[in-house]
Amino acid sequence: MSLLEIAIRKQLKTFTLEAELSLEAGQGQVLVLFGPSGSGKTMTLRCIAGVIDPDAGRIAVGGRVVFDSQLGINIKLPERRVGYLPQNYSLFPHLNVVQNIAFGLFSWEKKRAENRVQELVKLMQLEGLEKRHPRELSGGQQQRVAFARALAPEPAILLLDEPFSALDATIRSELRQNLAVLSRELDLPVVFITHDLEEAFMLADRIAVYSQGQILQYASREEVFYRPATKEVARLVGIRNLWEGRVLTLQEHERLAQVRVGFGELWVEIPPNQALPEIGRIVTVCLRPEQVSLRPSLTQISQADNEPLNCYSGNIVGEVARGSLYTLFFRPQIGSDTSFNYLTPSPLYDLELEVTAQYYADLKRANPTNWQVIINPDALHLVNS
Repeated sequence: MSLLEIAIRKQLKTFTLEAELSLEAGQGQVLVLFGPSGSGKTMTLRCIAGVIDPDAGRIAVGGRVVFDSQLGINIKLPERRVGYLPQNYSLFPHLNVVQNIAFGLFSWEKKRAENRVQELVKLMQLEGLEKRHPRELSGGQQQRVAFARALAPEPAILLLDEPFSALDATIRSELRQNLAVLSRELDLPVVFITHDLEEAFMLADRIAVYSQGQILQYASREEVFYRPATKEVARLVGIRNLWEGRVLTLQEHERLAQVRVGFGELWVEIPPNQALPEIGRIVTVCLRPEQVSLRPSLTQISQADNEPLNCYSGNIVGEVARGSLYTLFFRPQIGSDTSFNYLTPSPLYDLELEVTAQYYADLKRANPTNWQVIINPDALHLVNS
């Protein structure tokens, strides 16, 4: 069964939004629309909700067509069976918690509506706050009331437009976890807008990456974050190691490509569903910083048979503490070849990696004179340059 089908076009001031998405039962429950502000995510959500009409296209929710420009179908928001939560929550200041939650249940039989409200008060942990007005609630409590109101009419899909952006980090983290659990407990598909990388990775089953009204990639979370379709997608999803290089040789049986980049030669494993690149082709190699292994080394790297592929000896030339993580900047001792166009963010280092603070502290106790980084071939990904 199709949970969501959308193929729309909408002319905006600076670009034309063209969005084509589908979410099938069994594909996962949380679809994240990810990208920079002003890229068309919110407009897509408003078109699904029925707040704004597309210029052309078709939208189906829960197997029911709610908009079709050719057939003249345009069901408005109250009848679409969507739970829509905009960025500002839009709670009614003159209504208390119970009245806000019940606002969309005006057509329900009274007893049924009361039971539904009490069910949601318990689900969203709002007991004892029923008579309070929005001004008497914390930001997190207001958020839970807004969630409850969106869930009250038993929607076929829940639409959330950056619902945690105005909250502090502690409350945001708690509500993220609650949402992930809630979507699975209620078996309710969620379309969630964010431009926060951590939030997208934590919540998404599938991700649509937006830029200037276009969906650059729509795939599973792992595919988007670790196998981006283009360099632009790679940058948007936080892949900070991007190297332009030339394919030197191929080992077709092992599906390995040897690529010369600015600081050395990298062996890249090509997935079975991708064609092997041509020898001599210019490509871009992508690597997420958390996929690099670090170890202390007291000797120069050797060419011994037991040396792992993509192992480089060198120095850590910078570090940034980020709570439980460290971002480290590494330069191999063999130096850099400036004949290639560097796509890394700084000429002062060649590779950026992330390790846990505890692991890094343990490694430094050995007081190494230099370091080695090891990059598994299957952690690397090639895109066209």
